[in-house]
Amino acid sequence: MKTCPDCGAEFSTSVEKKSRFCPDCGKQRIEKTWKRQMRVYGMLILGGMALILIDYMQFKGGDVAIQQASPLLLASLVLGGLGLMGGLFGFSLALFFSMWHKKRH
Repeated sequence: MKTCPDCGAEFSTSVEKKSRFCPDCGKQRIEKTWKRQMRVYGMLILGGMALILIDYMQFKGGDVAIQQASPLLLASLVLGGLGLMGGLFGFSLALFFSMWHKKRH
């Protein structure tokens, strides 16, 4: 018999499935993992969107044309786009796995 480090409950493990956590705590850890990843990717989306909006306002105001933009401004625009698109991809992937690991009733 093993003891779960999270809840302290004793549980038995089979030869094929060696787990440190009881089945209930293992399932909760999986669900928390996907939720945490969705939160992180959501923050990445917001950060990328903020960078893009800041750069867009500089271009729209007529202060800077795209041909005369500084390399820092262009790098900021690229990083904002990568953050937005990467965040959307990661968020959708985490959402998919979150739905996949939910218990079906």
